[in-house]
Amino acid sequence: MTSNSTPVLYAIQYSEFDIKKGACVYYETMKTNFSEDQKFHWIRNFVCPEPNLQNKLIVLSIENQKLLGCPVIISDGEKYKNNRNEFRFNACFIIPSQADALKYEVAVRKLAKYLRTLEIDSCFLTDESLKKQFLKPALDEIVRQINDSGEQCSVKMYSSVFVNLKLLEQRAEPPPVASSDVPMFCNNIDLSDLEQMDPMTQRVIASIDGLRHVNKISQDTDTELALVKAAMQNLIYHNVIRLVPIFSYKNRYIVTPKIHELYADVNLQKELVFFVVRNGAKDCASFYECFRMICAFDHGSLVKDVVNKMKANNIDEKKLVQYCALKGYLRRVREYRISMDESIYMNNNTETSNGNAEEVEPAKSKFKKTIRDLCDGTNDTDSIACHGYIFTSRSIPTARKPTQQPITPMDSYLTLWK
Repeated sequence: MTSNSTPVLYAIQYSEFDIKKGACVYYETMKTNFSEDQKFHWIRNFVCPEPNLQNKLIVLSIENQKLLGCPVIISDGEKYKNNRNEFRFNACFIIPSQADALKYEVAVRKLAKYLRTLEIDSCFLTDESLKKQFLKPALDEIVRQINDSGEQCSVKMYSSVFVNLKLLEQRAEPPPVASSDVPMFCNNIDLSDLEQMDPMTQRVIASIDGLRHVNKISQDTDTELALVKAAMQNLIYHNVIRLVPIFSYKNRYIVTPKIHELYADVNLQKELVFFVVRNGAKDCASFYECFRMICAFDHGSLVKDVVNKMKANNIDEKKLVQYCALKGYLRRVREYRISMDESIYMNNNTETSNGNAEEVEPAKSKFKKTIRDLCDGTNDTDSIACHGYIFTSRSIPTARKPTQQPITPMDSYLTLWK
């Protein structure tokens, strides 16, 4: 049950097509708005429809309830010679009207596939005794288990056949991927899953090491940046990777309240120690040393200052920082440079107000390549570095590559940390 006591699944309605009566309900786990004595006659032609709708997801709504079905038609001139040479049925889910139909689609299709296979192999649905003995209690049990667990069931349907259904997990849309983001694995990948991915995604995954940013991966794999970003978003959606900031000894981090979870969970502590030990270290790192180093990031401390202060030779500071950023124990304090030259803001407003969007966007992207325009308060130093610019210790912008266009001296910058 959900928090407001609304069931995840109201009922399952099993219907068949009769050559004399047409579509009719054979069994339903409970009465709904779609029952025969309610409004079934309105939707019967969609529950057991013509062949052009077979194996399609049917979604119908009446008042506060929604019906989801996947009509099945089995053609066999010998087996169903007294029923127009075919057998039509549909096992429909009745769910709340506000529920997302996509969450139930896989379960509805899978149940239809189970029943089709049982009918072909054992006449499970056309044998009245089998249907009465096994189908009715199985449908009742499916509804009960899904409502109890909120998402899945495992029910014995017939003989040694178990029906395993699971509702799809609802996931938010993945965030936009920036060129300066660094992907890190958050779950292990099975070889079988990797083989099913497209070649471009396989190349991208092979370049993920927790240190290379998206722009660098695009260059190393000789893949268009937009395609790499799309692949990253897909991997984020499937909970394969997460994004963390670029590692640098000049980065600033601060400890988050989530550090209490690490302190209280022994399994998380073992995982941390296993991950951050330096390759080739003679002694294994202790959790005390790791935790002490993490807690040293107070008030936005620089990574290099913490490393020099702690002097932990058996701890890989790169792994420690990236792992803690991935888990949320540390938060990056980002640096934004803001130019005091007001002309860049006036130019941006002028470009936006004149012409259509198609004409402005190419000009804007070209204009963004200059350091003067990048320092408008919307790009952190990571994003600026991906365009080929870095700031010296005296806050003077320099071109990282000799081929980069020369930088016009600028009067001053404001530095914003957040």
